[in-house]
Amino acid sequence: RAAHSVKGGAAMLGMHSVKKVAHRLEDCFKIIREHPVDIDQTVESQFLKGYDTLKDLVERLQGPYGLREEEGEEIVQNAWPVFADLEANLNTLVSGGTVAKSTTVGTGNGKAKTNFAQQVKDQLKEMLELFKQGDSPDSRKQLIEGCNGLLKLDKNTEIWQTLVTASQQALTNSKLSYQVLAPVIIKELNTAGELIQAGKVEEIVPSKDLKEIATSPKAKISEQKKVTLPKDPKEVVRLIIKSFDHKQQEAIARILVKHVKSSKNN
Repeated sequence: RAAHSVKGGAAMLGMHSVKKVAHRLEDCFKIIREHPVDIDQTVESQFLKGYDTLKDLVERLQGPYGLREEEGEEIVQNAWPVFADLEANLNTLVSGGTVAKSTTVGTGNGKAKTNFAQQVKDQLKEMLELFKQGDSPDSRKQLIEGCNGLLKLDKNTEIWQTLVTASQQALTNSKLSYQVLAPVIIKELNTAGELIQAGKVEEIVPSKDLKEIATSPKAKISEQKKVTLPKDPKEVVRLIIKSFDHKQQEAIARILVKHVKSSKNN
């Protein structure tokens, strides 16, 4: 309940990093609430690390300098592997298994990666929620930051870096809707995460859809303002006042006066 309350409060106040960590803690607590199990020392330690992350974010937020969004996102990304291991270990206990005392992650290029796919799924889950919220500059920014987190999960596998960077590039294109972006990005990266964990990096190939959205032409930042002038002089004046600022209006007036004088002389 406490994690749920923190998540809700953080969401209302726009504290995205706090909301993400509280959400992950809530998910983990939900597992043991629905499936009571005996918690071992490894899982207890991981719970405490997750709590410490949330505590760190809140304390920074309450500090004299506050919590910068970039700083919070970095803390969240660093904590993500801990939450992925915690959730995986809880599911192992629920199924009657035994939690290993430590987990290792390979160094890429064909080697299997423990829990890598789960870490990818967790990040994609957060991104999917952002897609569902609807398009906005803020959600696009958070989605791009989510891609930064995915890049950090495996810096040594070139094809993974290529896929995530392509997804990130597509997200910067405001012409592409979330309905177009979400299915391609989520499916592409989820499948790649599973193949990397299985040590099948050589089977990963960027899809045609991903290539298309990554290279789709972007909308022009600004287009030249076009003004259609009415025939009534009074309407022209109203349009000029509405369409141009004071300095521009003065410049137009000077040009018109000069033109009228020149016409009279001719």
